[in-house]
Amino acid sequence: MGDIVPLPAAFRHDQPGYFTLADLPQRPSIEEHAWGTGWWELDQIFRFYIGQFTIVTGVAGHGKSTFLLNVLCNIARKSSVKSFMYVPENEGHVQNKLRVIWNDDATFPSFAGKHCFVQSAVQEFDSRPHNLKWVLERAIVAVERDGVKVVLIDPWNELDRARPRDTTMTDYIGECLMMLKDFCRTFQVAVVVVAHPTKAINEHGGRIPGLADIEGSMNWFNKCDNGLIVHRDPDKANTCQVISAKVREHGAGKRGSAFFFVDPETGIYTPQHGAVL
Repeated sequence: MGDIVPLPAAFRHDQPGYFTLADLPQRPSIEEHAWGTGWWELDQIFRFYIGQFTIVTGVAGHGKSTFLLNVLCNIARKSSVKSFMYVPENEGHVQNKLRVIWNDDATFPSFAGKHCFVQSAVQEFDSRPHNLKWVLERAIVAVERDGVKVVLIDPWNELDRARPRDTTMTDYIGECLMMLKDFCRTFQVAVVVVAHPTKAINEHGGRIPGLADIEGSMNWFNKCDNGLIVHRDPDKANTCQVISAKVREHGAGKRGSAFFFVDPETGIYTPQHGAVL
């Protein structure tokens, strides 16, 4: 996991951000410094890297959150990557869910105490809904003091209620996504946001949703570096397809699909060997 080259102490003519081309800080090769998900099959289409912004979508109930909890366990176990979560819909049972997915009672306390951090949505009563800035300010503490490298926000619709009344949803989402991308680059982390597709897709289905079907704005598709879709075929019991629908950077994956068996009792994802399209 490579870090962005630090900025020099002085800028040209004392103008912040102004360099000769020779002095301009450059990011290390993503292909060399990206880290895997712990599954060979998924690594063929998706890998993490510093400064990455990833969107995950899919029809409600298809396993987006459980899939990502599996990934957080994997990257902690295989690469010692620390994660920060804001998961208001699941925080009441996320510890037990992760314990089952981790599947090793002897080492789970180490994971839970040293590699996984949670910002609770339950605070003192406040009429103001939590917005993205509120979450990111708390994530900064996790990044700077606990060494977190992956930030998970699940789901986005817990934050969109904070939209100012005089701002359109498209403009609000666009501003928030630029804030997220700036956060990724400034604090050198990978951020993953779960965003639901439109109500029509959720209710009527009939096809696999795309990144352009996410509620609110085409900005979701335009701004993300990587986009994943989690899909369960009702005719294929306990099978999940993870689709890589967008890859901006060489070395961070490719467009395609990986397939998993999902244990209905534990929520543990197991890749179907070699099943990558």
